Amino acid sequence: MTNIKELLKKAVKIYDKYAQRYAQYNYHKLLQFQLNKFITLLPGKKVLDVGCGPGRDVEYFKDEGLDIIGVDISKGMVEEAKKRVDAQIKKMDLLKLKFKKNNFDGVWCVMTLNLIPKEDINLAITQMNNVLVLNGIVFISVKEGQGVQVKQDKRYDNETKVLVLYKLGELEQTLKDNGF
Repeated sequence: MTNIKELLKKAVKIYDKYAQRYAQYNYHKLLQFQLNKFITLLPGKKVLDVGCGPGRDVEYFKDEGLDIIGVDISKGMVEEAKKRVDAQIKKMDLLKLKFKKNNFDGVWCVMTLNLIPKEDINLAITQMNNVLVLNGIVFISVKEGQGVQVKQDKRYDNETKVLVLYKLGELEQTLKDNGF
């Protein structure tokens, strides 16, 4: 059986290859309620969008007057984001965030943890916590479930995609264990 880390590396290659198609499919699917709730809870205006994809949420934060930086591990997604929004977008791995400690008032993380092996989840959460100011806000969304979901995606020429799934209690405990 193929190792989960190899499948997740393949997922990044799929996002690189299909970045434009992904952007066309997802760019208009705004999480407006969640975005606005997150904004109201921020202690300041500096936000990091981890796994920013084609920049949809980066654009929203920028339009709302926030100081936003988007990062994504996929070169293709970074290129798409730079085409679509005039903001700081960087190619960067969540497991190796290159920002000063206590640098952001909020971290926005949508579906990114589903691409992190469970053995690396503590490192991912620690990285996000390190860049947050005291009382900073983190928004995390994941696909809920148990184990790993491997399926072919018709939108991307039936490429096999993998998602690491989390139960709510499991994710909450991981956050508590890592300083939240």
